[in-house]
Amino acid sequence: MKKFVAISAASVVMGLTTFANAATPASGNPGTVRFIGEIVSGACGIDAKSLDQTVSLGQVPASQFKAVGDRSTPTKFDIVLTECDTTTQKNARFTFSGVQDPAVPALFATTGLAKNVGIRLQASAGEMLENGKEQVAPVVLQDGTNTVSFAAMYEATAANVTTGEADSVANFTVAYN
Repeated sequence: MKKFVAISAASVVMGLTTFANAATPASGNPGTVRFIGEIVSGACGIDAKSLDQTVSLGQVPASQFKAVGDRSTPTKFDIVLTECDTTTQKNARFTFSGVQDPAVPALFATTGLAKNVGIRLQASAGEMLENGKEQVAPVVLQDGTNTVSFAAMYEATAANVTTGEADSVANFTVAYN
């Protein structure tokens, strides 16, 4: 089984070289337009808005976390796969990776003043995703655009979650087969 991988723009940044000999206009203010992107070998492309997005988990009271494993309400987010062609690959599996929480490595570690809390990801079918591990259940692709839904939530890593900001970053890859 062949796997083709597309890497998110959060983990690979491409730029174009500015033309050194570009002519300056006679009047007006000059500017620059930078074009970035990537040609991939996978079955689909990834919509530009999905490559670099922010998901707000909102303000969650610390009192909601009374025991290890308590979770906040899930917040949905989507990754849009574009121009999918299922003649070669019919399935996609996502892997989200980032800094592991020291107490619960399956979670994403948070930065900020809040303590004893990590971020848990979930696939739309209910599968809890682990940091750095490929999802088990594949996403069955359709030709064209595919919107793949996920959810993120806070999860207590100890009974005494403290208050403060709790932010994290996850990169993702998509493997096709």
